[in-house]
Amino acid sequence: MANEVLTTNIKHLLGSLVAQGVHEFVVSPGSRTTPFALLLAEMQHVRDDVRVTVDVDERSAAFFALGMAKTMHQPVALLATSGTATANYLPAMMEAHVSHVPLIALTTDRPAELQAIGAPQTVTQTNLYGDNIKDFVAVEMQDAHADVTRYIDYRVQQMVVTAVTAPAGPVQINLPLRKPLMPDLGATWPAVVAQHIIAGQTRADWQTVQGIAALLRDKRAMVLAGPDEMTWDATLFERLADHFKLPILADVLSGVRPSDHAINGIDALLEADVLADDLVPEVVIRFGGTPVSARVVAWLRANDVQVIQVGQNAAGHDHSRQAEITVAVDEVGLIADLLAEPGSDSVAFLARWQTVKTTLTKAIASTDMTEVALPLAMTSLPADSQLFVANSMPIRDMDNYFMPTQTIRVMANRGANGIDGTVSTAFGMAMTGKPTTFLTGDLTLFHDMNGLMMAHQAQLDMTIVVVNNQGGGIFSFLPQAAAKAFFEPMFGTPLPFEIADVAKLYHADYELVADQARLRELLAQPAQGLRLLEVKSNREANVAEHDALLAKLREVFHG
Repeated sequence: MANEVLTTNIKHLLGSLVAQGVHEFVVSPGSRTTPFALLLAEMQHVRDDVRVTVDVDERSAAFFALGMAKTMHQPVALLATSGTATANYLPAMMEAHVSHVPLIALTTDRPAELQAIGAPQTVTQTNLYGDNIKDFVAVEMQDAHADVTRYIDYRVQQMVVTAVTAPAGPVQINLPLRKPLMPDLGATWPAVVAQHIIAGQTRADWQTVQGIAALLRDKRAMVLAGPDEMTWDATLFERLADHFKLPILADVLSGVRPSDHAINGIDALLEADVLADDLVPEVVIRFGGTPVSARVVAWLRANDVQVIQVGQNAAGHDHSRQAEITVAVDEVGLIADLLAEPGSDSVAFLARWQTVKTTLTKAIASTDMTEVALPLAMTSLPADSQLFVANSMPIRDMDNYFMPTQTIRVMANRGANGIDGTVSTAFGMAMTGKPTTFLTGDLTLFHDMNGLMMAHQAQLDMTIVVVNNQGGGIFSFLPQAAAKAFFEPMFGTPLPFEIADVAKLYHADYELVADQARLRELLAQPAQGLRLLEVKSNREANVAEHDALLAKLREVFHG
């Protein structure tokens, strides 16, 4: 009887997840996960809309799921065994919370009678992730009362809707289980009735739309498109910009590059101090997450630019506190409403910014093999491919200098901006089946080397470009670089490992690439299996190369 109740309730829980759009499950097996893991395997066998991936490292698994959810724009469920295994989800849950990604943590637990009395593999799992999740529930899976099963159908579906409703984010479902843990396999699966839950469909009122449209028509206006945290259609931004004749400051993670209206390199342009006063907008309509460029937000504030912040995820998330108007509505819906309003015929402001873009493009053209030139090489990736970029220097250089001529989807973990789980997240992105490349530094690669195993565990193809500058390259640009006596052990942190040895450990193809032409040739051909391309760099030389490029920008713009 105990096994029958457990089996029935688990099937209802899993069926409820699927009913609300959860089709991807990432499992880190352990003793306490036994009934869920086995029934997930069976569900995958009997249904064609469920995929289960095993990642034995919980920290890697959570970031792998994060990459899937970010890329597919759908909720992904995680399953962990009890104890410290569940705590390893925390870094990814933090990232998911800040960047509004719907992860569903299924944390199996010891039953109440084993809590806080010294039982092994038992920790406090109640609301384990604290304020980093949107909701928490504990569900008793071994209670035979019919109301419990109905409660599971209802509450679990509500939890999924909570996770995906803007502002989206992670949730935790804690699952205390007592032995016996073996479910009944081979029994008929129950039908779970899907609830129809309408949430998060918000449109701006007519007066607000008219007011914003008037500002875009009558003032020097531009769009700031930050990282895409929802499923928006990038072509809508092109239509909006064309309708009102707006330049778009297009973050590398916005999905808006390439575009005739997209302007990149704003951080470098501001650092080089080459923007004339007549390029300062009077009003900016801002979409998406926090931009990669910190300078652009400070620039808007320093010039007292009127900022309209749009989006349910973004509402209240302007650390510069410059947003004068916050419109917590669906971004796509607002753009559609604005396109229905009269546009503008004045192209002067847009034309001045397009001249800046042309000048920048010519200034950064290079065939050298340097870190600052890597974004140029990345434009050789095939159309409709994917590129995941590590934090620190790679994402900053890409934001400034990546100017693709075809659609290449670029993603990164820019919620908490850490290097935790970056490799695993990139492999989660690769689960779409599209050609995927990962640009990273050696320190970030080392920090999540366990994630490389997913190439084999999930049979994924991936090209990894590793910039090996023997440590943390970004710190060479920060004030602590002046502390010469202590800089290397504290911040440079060179690591005594060879990229070629890493490739050998994970059965990857390897090549040390010494010139940009060869790198472009390799990037144009998607990998078959796992491929590591090493690009060697020197941290001090990299600082000098960046400084030289800024000097070149000043010369080109000022004469």
